[in-house]
Amino acid sequence: MTHKNRPIGIFDLTSQCLLRCRHCYYYTDVSQLPSDLNDNIFLKRLKQKKEEYGIRSAFWVGGEPLLRLNLLRRAMTLFPRNAIATSGALPIPSDLDAGLLLSIDGPKDVHDSLRGEGCFDIAMQHIKNLPRGSFALATTLTSFSVEYIEKLPELVNSTRALGILIGFHVGRLGDPSLLDDDRRHKAVDQLLLIHQNHPGVLLHSRKALELFRPCNSHKVSKKCIYRDRAVAFDVRFEEKTPCTFATNAACDACGCPVVIAHAAWRDHDPESEALLHVLFPKREVSIATGQFNEVSQTPSASL
Repeated sequence: MTHKNRPIGIFDLTSQCLLRCRHCYYYTDVSQLPSDLNDNIFLKRLKQKKEEYGIRSAFWVGGEPLLRLNLLRRAMTLFPRNAIATSGALPIPSDLDAGLLLSIDGPKDVHDSLRGEGCFDIAMQHIKNLPRGSFALATTLTSFSVEYIEKLPELVNSTRALGILIGFHVGRLGDPSLLDDDRRHKAVDQLLLIHQNHPGVLLHSRKALELFRPCNSHKVSKKCIYRDRAVAFDVRFEEKTPCTFATNAACDACGCPVVIAHAAWRDHDPESEALLHVLFPKREVSIATGQFNEVSQTPSASL
């Protein structure tokens, strides 16, 4: 019996990562990172949190979750819906049966300037055998990458991705990666033009893109998924508040793509509902095996 109803759980599978990206919220203070649990203890606590919070959809982040691939596979069997965020620094299996978000920040030179020399080519190598449209790009706009927005359609075409899930960098005051309000407004204008002129490149609806404007941050905050539907945990299952960004959260300028999509869905935007179901594809339990099997990505009651 649950004492909370939080159907979406965001889990740090590991605090380890091969990269140290310039705009990453996770490694702003490495002295505060908790150590990973062993697989069996992790799974035991995961089951406890699943029951305690009523979690049905799991979003696996880190660190780099593919560093613990065996644990990831075991953990995903507990949930009918899963999504994974990866940098592409490691090979990506084609049989994960989950929504897959590949973090790509822009063209090769932009991506490598934020994540390290050679990172773009490594990620491209690791996705080349994935089926077309089986993954989405997750692009976080920063003060360093925002001027390359017009390159996004080409990026989708060259990678064979389903499309791009846009986010805006969040961080502490004084962070050089942050966009000021004026540049963010202009960036949203550019994104709306891409949405109009290149259908399918941006996975967010027009309504969701409008919510990225700084003037709408208060509206987004009031409808934030973490208020009543999602809960985030670190690698030792300590709850992260107010969201997975923890102390780096900037609720007055939220740039989280999932929060934005969910806020638009709560404003009765059917395109955003469809997007959420693409990100978290539903699987059914096989009567014969007791395991989840992937089924069509159609909207259902609730994530």
